Amino acid sequence: MYVDFILGEARSGVPDFEAHLREVVQDEAKKVVGDWAEFSEEAIAAFKEAAIEPIKDGTFTLKSLESRINTVREEIAQVWNSALPDDEKYRQISAKENEISLLQAGQYTFAKAGFSGSV
Repeated sequence: MYVDFILGEARSGVPDFEAHLREVVQDEAKKVVGDWAEFSEEAIAAFKEAAIEPIKDGTFTLKSLESRINTVREEIAQVWNSALPDDEKYRQISAKENEISLLQAGQYTFAKAGFSGSV
C-alpha cells in the first residue's frame, strides 16, 4: 500500500522521467560551444567524392608515398653535407624526419585499408 501511494503521487504531480530527460538534453544543447550545421546528402556525397579524388588520379598511392620518402631521405643527406650551422642542420633534419614519419603513417593507413601499390 505504501509503495502504491508513492508511485501514484509520482505519476500525478511530478513530470515523468522522459520529460525531465528531454529538458536536461535541451539545456545541455544550449551550452554547446560552436555553431550548429546540417549537411544535405548531396553535400556529404560530394565531400566523399572529393576526398577520394587524389586516390583515383594517382596522387596518393603507396608508390608515390614511397617515392616522396626517398626524396626526403636524399634531402636529409644534402643538409648533412651542407655548410649550414649545426643548429640549422638539426632543425631542418628534424622537420624532414617528421615528414617521413607522417608519410610512413600514411603508408600504413593505406595498406591497412587495403589499397594497392598503384591505382
